[in-house]
Amino acid sequence: MSVTALRLATSSSGVTVAPPGEADVPALIALINTLATERNQLFIQPIDRASGEPLLRAHLASIATSGNETVLVARDREQLVGLITGMRGDHPARRGVVEIGIGVRASHRSQGVGFSLMMALERWAREAGCHRLSLRVVTRNAPAIALYRKAGFAIEGMLEATAILDGQRIDELQMGKTLGPVGPC
Repeated sequence: MSVTALRLATSSSGVTVAPPGEADVPALIALINTLATERNQLFIQPIDRASGEPLLRAHLASIATSGNETVLVARDREQLVGLITGMRGDHPARRGVVEIGIGVRASHRSQGVGFSLMMALERWAREAGCHRLSLRVVTRNAPAIALYRKAGFAIEGMLEATAILDGQRIDELQMGKTLGPVGPC
């Protein structure tokens, strides 16, 4: 399934959402590494700039042909400012469920970027025939929880001690959104 570039409805700054291109790989690594520094909110692994580039290129090429996964980026002029990933379940019974990961640069939060990424991912999932979106969020990340609620997600439960940072247990909320009738996956 392809997602064409979408202009943010809530921003006049020219931010667009689309799959990353081959030329975006270095900027995508830089974005991922910036988001990885926010280890108290996001569980993102940094990527080595040198060795990670060919691996990321291969991964993006695989994603483009599989139809089971997507990566979308938000671009403000020439800078990548956010990304969202969606991965369908491997088991045939879970192929209609998409697990989401999302991150937005601090400089672009509360400007509609996260919401636009969520809507673009939902569009991809619907086009793929998926019936459910699912994600986990750190319980103390109130802005993200508000974003997901705005996007129609409901809290489905709390997962205790899913991670330990600096000796402190981290709890997460499980959130989900049902998209409608089950379609072909």
